[in-house]
Formats: sequence, structure tokens, C-alpha cells
Amino acid sequence: MKTFSKNRISPLALSIAASLFTLAAAPPAAAQEDTPNPASEAVELDRVVVRGVRNAQAEAINTKRDAAQILDSISAEDIGKLPDVTISDSLQRVTGVQIRRSAGEGAQVNIRGMPQVQTTMNGELYLSAGGGDEWGQPNLGGAQPDFVDIPPTLFSGVDVIKSPTAADLDGGISGTISLRTRRPFDLPEGWTFSGQAEGSYGDRVEEVNHLYSALASYRTERWGALLTVSRSEATLENKRPSVFSGGAQKSTECDLGALDGDGLPSGLDFNGDGQIGIGQRDLETGRWACNTDPANLPRQYFYNWVGTELENRKTERERIGVNGSFQFNVTDSVTLLGDAAYTKMDNVDTSVAAQLHTSWKRDQLQPGSIVDENGVLEHGIFVYDRFQAHSFAGKSESEALNTNLELRFDDGGPFRGSLRWVHGKSERQYDEARADAVATRGNQITRSDGTTQWANANGLETVTATVDFRGEFPNVDMITDVSNPENWQLMSTWAQGNRIEANLDALSADGVFEFQNGVVRSFQFGARYGERDFQYDAYRYLSPVSPGPCPDPNLALYYFKDPLIGDTCTGFSEARILPFDSIPDYWSYFNDFDPLTVGGLGSQGLPAIDPDVMKDPVAYLDSLYPGNVAYTHAPDSYKVTEKNSSLYFMANLEGSTGSNGIPWYANLGARIVQTRLLIDQFVVEGDTFIGSHDWNGVYPALGVDRIINQYTDVLPSANIAFDILDEQKIRFAYNKAVARQNLPDLGRGLVVFYSANSGRHPDLPDDLAIFGSGRAGNPDLEPFRASNYNASWEWYFADASLLNLGVFLIDVESFPASVTRIEPMPDSDGVIRDGGPVARIVNGGGGTIKGFEVGYQQAFDFLPGWWSGFGTNLNYTYSDAETSGEPDIDGNTLPIGDNSKHQANAVLWYQKDRIQARVAYNWRSKRFARMDTSAWGDRLGIWNDSVGYLDASFSYDVTPYLTLYVQGTNLTGENERRYAQWSNHYFDQNIYERRYYAGVRLRF
Repeated sequence: MKTFSKNRISPLALSIAASLFTLAAAPPAAAQEDTPNPASEAVELDRVVVRGVRNAQAEAINTKRDAAQILDSISAEDIGKLPDVTISDSLQRVTGVQIRRSAGEGAQVNIRGMPQVQTTMNGELYLSAGGGDEWGQPNLGGAQPDFVDIPPTLFSGVDVIKSPTAADLDGGISGTISLRTRRPFDLPEGWTFSGQAEGSYGDRVEEVNHLYSALASYRTERWGALLTVSRSEATLENKRPSVFSGGAQKSTECDLGALDGDGLPSGLDFNGDGQIGIGQRDLETGRWACNTDPANLPRQYFYNWVGTELENRKTERERIGVNGSFQFNVTDSVTLLGDAAYTKMDNVDTSVAAQLHTSWKRDQLQPGSIVDENGVLEHGIFVYDRFQAHSFAGKSESEALNTNLELRFDDGGPFRGSLRWVHGKSERQYDEARADAVATRGNQITRSDGTTQWANANGLETVTATVDFRGEFPNVDMITDVSNPENWQLMSTWAQGNRIEANLDALSADGVFEFQNGVVRSFQFGARYGERDFQYDAYRYLSPVSPGPCPDPNLALYYFKDPLIGDTCTGFSEARILPFDSIPDYWSYFNDFDPLTVGGLGSQGLPAIDPDVMKDPVAYLDSLYPGNVAYTHAPDSYKVTEKNSSLYFMANLEGSTGSNGIPWYANLGARIVQTRLLIDQFVVEGDTFIGSHDWNGVYPALGVDRIINQYTDVLPSANIAFDILDEQKIRFAYNKAVARQNLPDLGRGLVVFYSANSGRHPDLPDDLAIFGSGRAGNPDLEPFRASNYNASWEWYFADASLLNLGVFLIDVESFPASVTRIEPMPDSDGVIRDGGPVARIVNGGGGTIKGFEVGYQQAFDFLPGWWSGFGTNLNYTYSDAETSGEPDIDGNTLPIGDNSKHQANAVLWYQKDRIQARVAYNWRSKRFARMDTSAWGDRLGIWNDSVGYLDASFSYDVTPYLTLYVQGTNLTGENERRYAQWSNHYFDQNIYERRYYAGVRLRF
């Protein structure tokens, strides 16, 4: 491989440097060219003791250049220092990588628009400590962990593999994230120590967080040992306004307006066509007649989402990571290697959300509201008969231990081999409590003494408010005063949780046989057997509320503790009446809605149950309703075991071609994978339940239904690279890929949710439980399958510099998709009425993702004086995704979910003498999230708006052993907004805070 001198100048470098150099006639007087540079003195690339952003870029570029496949790489800038706060924050700088966030921190990644990404640690699968989805269920059963769980200080680098070889582990469609931990033989002989202490601050949560990490390593020529430890505490804030709350109604012009003399709605012409509905009344009912066909424009209905919610969520995370590694040269030809990685994360989420709730009614919109021709409510004036504050506290404790034992053989002869065993175990316990406090009176109830009263006797009859979605954030003006605690009552409270245990075992053997002559330079082969299982036990806390007598003691138990529930045993309302003045230690005022504007709450704010009181969910619930016991809820519990056997073979080829003898290098092989899935779902019966009602308790397991699926995949792969010049490569690659399903998607049964009728059906009892929504997995899911085609051109035109262009095509044969549809589900009395939205995972159609990537990296070290410290990293990715799925309401074909068609990164860095600085900006265009049909079947695409993040860092080397640094993330206060079908149709928003970091790093 050709090396470059420090002063080598290419034409491209000259053209870029000229524009920069004209910005100043001379360097500042403070620049000292003869000052020793402690960062550059630390470079020892053969031992991977890399320091500084320039040297990290140089190592990453060398890794890419020497690879046998198409990949990109990130290297640590110092021991324990990746470029960004989390691993995925660093990965978003790589061409083609897009990330998703959790409480503002980078959590999971896509490669070239697809989230079906394999993640390995030192080349093998591993289990993370947690993460989680919107139902509190972590992604332990997925192929990609949540990078929030993983302390980035434990890693030396990350490779993003875009064209795998047959020797690479199968499991990713668009690529593999390969994490690399430090090992003792990576470091110089003798002792190596490093440490880090950091404080951080969020501009909204206004609390100081801490991070501490340390590394100690000792090695001789024959053996070495390394230990890294990391501990962090973080408090993060995430505001999340939204409009979903279970679905949407089509409220028509005929449903609205004051009642006329016949008690019928007088109508409201909100679409401005000069008439109510179709302009005539129904002859049988006398009501105005309206058209709810979406093909009719302007629409005679608007999308009336069940609730407008203003949530303020706080996350407290404590992470501990310990990584140990041992290497021992048993003989000159045998090396023993052992790794152990332990992570532990405690996570507490608390939130308070103001909820303006329609109770599924369609007649609450008032004159003066603004609705566009598509039926999008832009500005609404509502008279609600339900206004509440929803409080939530969820606590999880999770830990994971991953071990690796490996024996390597290499005697210098033609054969090399290895034998490896990997074991992982992860556990997670999660409990949450929720509470609905109301300011409105609700429905009438009958107490055990025979008296009839409003459920909230001091509550308001209605609440009038305006909601304006036309600005950057929703604006709410409470016309009715809801700040008086005398109007408030704790109405409903409940608690639930889950226990998860995941295990991973894998045994693999690999060998390489080299040949002295010929085109085939070596032959690789190997076998692997692996098992992973995922057991999820969901439970609900039930306590005795009914005084009885009950024919079955189980009928006295309640999941929802709510006076609106009519007791099965007595026929009365038996839950406690808890006005705020009776529970003074349980509630507080909340007024932190910034940057949203919420008027009419006065100086103190919104009364609500304090989620800090609920951090111990069981203790909280027992203090109000003693005797809570966890009962397993069988429909939401399951176990999935995956058994995976694979064989591979691969030939590594080398030669030259053409009249100029252009060198080429290639690998050609195949991986044969057999997968066997054992899915255990619990059998339940509708009339066998524990609780006051089937919807207010749990369904016990009456048996186990085992489903067995098996499939075999042959995955060919080929990579070839041509050194067309000493400084330039072109590569071509092809592979077939199969991606593992998320195990929870296979195991989860149908889980349904109900809510009280509350006038939704006037002819039915108010306390009748009406079906609200549901969700379900699918044991018959097929895995993701695709064929990948790649080509790239790479020009290594200077030291630590690269210009590259890549094109790709991912032909997806099949992929599971999340679909929400209105289904005819029965209410609690067994009668099917409205049904409701049910989210299911289904086998989707195929699709293609095609596009190109262009990247430019350069260190401008040929410039004079202090200018020579500058460097840059620029890239852009175009990714066009098409599917064969059903179109949206406007007839548009929808792309593959979570793919941004455009993505760009711009990094400007500086490293000179003792100073190092970096400014980085990441931007991605809008992306399709999912399809929603909860509004009476209208196919509304949910889209994430475009978003960009600006981060910056600065460090100063006080001595070669001591560095001070500061860093800022999300400096522009960016937020992530979603809309339903049309850009003015607000759906929800995640509003993240700016975060600032300051710390010190030591090394010796």
C-alpha cells in the first residue's frame, strides 16, 4: 500500500485550500509552529493508540482502504473517546447511516434507509441491557440493540459493513454495525491508564449529570489484561405534544352546531361551500345528510382526533459498564482470548400530560374553527366534557452479561483457525403506574349507600379551549379556568409491568487455508450453531376493591381503580372518591410547557398527580388501594426460541488484468443458514378471567400453544476491488441477505384496551366498557429477505483524505410491516359496534431502495501555519425507497418506513498544537413512519418532518497526559415533528433540549 508524505498536495487539495487561504492574509501572531504537539506525538497506528480527530480520521480511512468489502469506519479519538456522546450519534456522520433518538440521545440506526441492521460486538451477536418501545417492551429480542444502553467509552471503534462477505455473520439486510472493544494487545507493552470525568447540563431539565470512566491495561509480549469501567448518571427532558390518544373520528358538518327545536344539530359549514353537508336532510331522521367519502372534496368532515395531549417527560438514567479482556499466547502458535462485558441500566421515566379529550364524541367543535378542504383541523374551538391530567411513572432495572472465549491457532503455516464460544444473558424488570386526574364532572354514578352523584362532584360541567396547530408548536388557550384544585379529583389509577429474560449461546469454528501460488490465495470456511431465546411475562397489579359478597373472590379484584366502574358483585360504584383536598401529598402544580404556549392556567399552573409519588408503583398503589398483587396477563406473555445453524465457504482471489496489469482482489462464497423458531403463546378463553370484568383484570394461561416455523436460506456473496491507480480503487459487490425478525413481533398475542362509554353511545350505560384499541404480533411472520448490489469508487488523494462515490440497490423480496386498521372488535358485552384501531405486524410486500453516496474527507495539513490544523468531512446520501404496498388516501405509493430520501453531514474540525475543535451538522429529509387507518378507514400516512442537528466540541491538551474539553449537542434546539398525510395535519412532536458537556481526560 502506498504511503503519503505529510506535504503531498493534490490538485483537489489545492483548489479547496485556495478558497480557505484567502480568508486571511496572515496567521494570527498567537500561532506557534514550533510548539510540540502532544496529540501528534501519541500516534502509533500499529498499536491503535490513536489520539485526536485527525488521527482518528486517518485510521478510519485506512480501515476502509484495506477492507475486503465496502465499509466505513469510526475510530476513537482517544482511549475511551468516540467522536460523539453515544455510538449512534457518531454513526450518523457515516454516509448512508440515519439514526432514531430516545430522549434526545441517539438510540438506533438505519443503514441506507432500513432499520434491519445487524449489530455485533467483536464479530458476534450480543445482548444489550434494555432500551424500550412505546409499550415499555425493550428490544432485547431484536437483532439491533438500543445504543442508549451501551457506554461508548468502552469501545475503540465501529465499522459499518455495507457489503458483507460469506464469513460475516448473517442477520442484516442493509448492513452490519460491528463494534470493536479494546483488547490488551492493541496497546503498548507495560501499563496503560486512562480516565475521564464529565459533567453535563440540559437547558430544559436544568440538572447537572455526571460520567466517569477508567481504563487500566497491562501487557507483556506473551500476555495482557485490560479492564474498563464506566458509570454515568443523566437526567433528560423530552416534551411530546400529540393528537392521537387511540384514534380519530370523522366529525361531519351534520354532527355540529346548536340543537334546533327538534333536538337535532343545526350543522356547521366549516368547509365554506355555502351549505350543510350535501344540502338536504335525511327524510327518516330529519338530520342534515353528510358525505363521508374521502373522494368528495372539499370534505364534509374533519379528522377529529380523540385527544390533544401536551406531555412533559423526564428521563433519569444510570448506566454502569464493565469490560474485561485477557489475551495469552499459550505457545508461539496458540492464543487464548477471553472477554466479558457487563452493562447495567436503571431508567426512570416520569411525565405529566394535559389531555383535552373528546370522549369519542363528534359534536364538540364550535363556530370560528378553521378546517381545510382535506378535513384537516388547523384551528379548533372545542367545548370538552372531559379534561384530565395523565400522570405516569415507569421504572426499569436491566442488566446484561456477555462473555466470549476464543482459541486461535496460527503457526505461520498455510492453515489458521479459531474456535469460539459466546454466551449472553440479559434480564429486565419493569413496573409502571398511571393516574388520570379530572377537572370535569364525568358521568353520574350510584354509590353503595344508594345516592346518585356526578363521579367528580365538584368538577366542571364542560371545559372550553382553543387549539391552534398553525405554528411551529401547538398553542392551547384554556378559556375555562382549570387551575383550581377544588375542581380536581383522582379518578382512575392502575399499575402494570413485565419481566424479561433473554439468553444467547453460540459456538463457531473458522479456518483459513492459504496457497502460495495461483489466483486463489486462500480458502475460508466455518460453521456456527446459535440459540437465542426471549421470554416475556406481562403482569397487572390487581387489588380487592369490591366489598362483596362475591360468588367468586376473583370478582372483587380491580386492575383499573375507578369509581366510574360498576361493581360486578354489588352493582354500585365501589372505588374510592379521591378529591385533591383529601390527598394533599399526592398532587402538585405543573406549568413547564415551554416552548408550547398554554394560556389560561394562571400563575401556578395545572394541578396533577405528582409522578414522583409514583416512582415506586406498588407502594404508591398500595397506599390508596392496599393488597396489590401481580397477576400474569397471558395474552401479552410469550416465549420465543430461535435456533440457527450455518455453514460458509469463501475463496479469496487475487490477480491482475488488462495491459497495464491492474491489480484486483476478490472474495467469493456463500453462507447456508437454517433457522428454526419455537413460539410459545398462551391459550386463554374469553369467559375465564381474574378481575371484576374481563377488561378490568387478566386472562390466566390455560395452556400453551407451540408454533414451529423453519426455513433455510442460501446467501451467496461476492466482493471485488480493482486498484486502478495507486491512489484509487473501484469496488463491486453482490450479496443475498436475510434479517432476523424481532422476537416480540413473533410472540405477542392480541392485547385489547377498553374505555368507559361515557356518553359515546347515549342508549348504553355510561360505565359499559367500549373497545378502544388493540395490538398484536404474528407468529407467521416471514423474515426480511433482499438482494444487494453495490459499487464504489475511492480516491485516497492525500494523507487522512478521501473522496468516494458509491451506488447501491437493495431489492427487498419481503418485509414485515406494522399496519393499523379498524377491526370489528366486540365491546365488553360481546356486541360488535364501532370496533376500533388494531395495530398488527403483517407480511408486507417487496420493495426497492436505490441511491448513491458521495463523501469527501481531508486534512488540510499542507496549508501554512495555523491553517494546517483544519480538516473536513462532508457526505451526502440519496436513498429512494419504493414498495408494492397499498397507496395512501391520495393514491401515492408509500416508501419503505423510516427512510429519508436525502441525508447530509458536514463536519469541520481543527487540530493544532494543544487545541482540538469540531463542529458537526447532520440533516435528513422527511421520512414515512407508518400507515394509520383509525379514522374510519381513511389511509393516512404518518410522516416525520425533516430534521437537522448541530453539535460542537473543543478540547485543550494542558499536558500530554491531561486534556480539558467542552461539548454541546443539539445547539439549535431542534425538534422532531410528525404529521398525518398533509404537512399541516399535526400528529405529534418530540421536543429535545440542548445539552452541554465539560470534562477532563487523563492518560499515562
